[in-house]
Amino acid sequence: MGYCSGRCTLIFICGMQLVCVLERQIFDFLGYQWAPILANFVHIIIVILGLFGTIQYRPRYITGYAVWLVLWVTWNVFVICFYLEAGDLSKLAGFIYACYVVKCITEEEDSFDFIGGFDSYGYQGPQKTSHLQLQPMYMQIPLDNN
Repeated sequence: MGYCSGRCTLIFICGMQLVCVLERQIFDFLGYQWAPILANFVHIIIVILGLFGTIQYRPRYITGYAVWLVLWVTWNVFVICFYLEAGDLSKLAGFIYACYVVKCITEEEDSFDFIGGFDSYGYQGPQKTSHLQLQPMYMQIPLDNN
């Protein structure tokens, strides 16, 4: 009976993912949506890096691959639920995020501080610190009368 290590299994899984995503990429090229094509392309690159990290014993590449897979699965579950209209994803999400962004923008505008700060009384010009007034100084320039 044969024994396959975790490394061997990960190489097999990466190979199967490459085959599946390449098939999906072919069908996406038949459509007119470029976002799935770009997402599949990024997925292909990350899977290749995960495969390379597994073969070359690079834990950073394998960790990046694992993080990407969590994001990839989350995104695919969201898309599936969105198209199957599971829950109110098509209605709740846009409205909720629009309200959140408006709230964040209004908080940023309120917290912005100009040079000199805000006064509760409105704009006041600079205050004089001295009681002396500055007056122009006139100098006589001697003219040569040669």
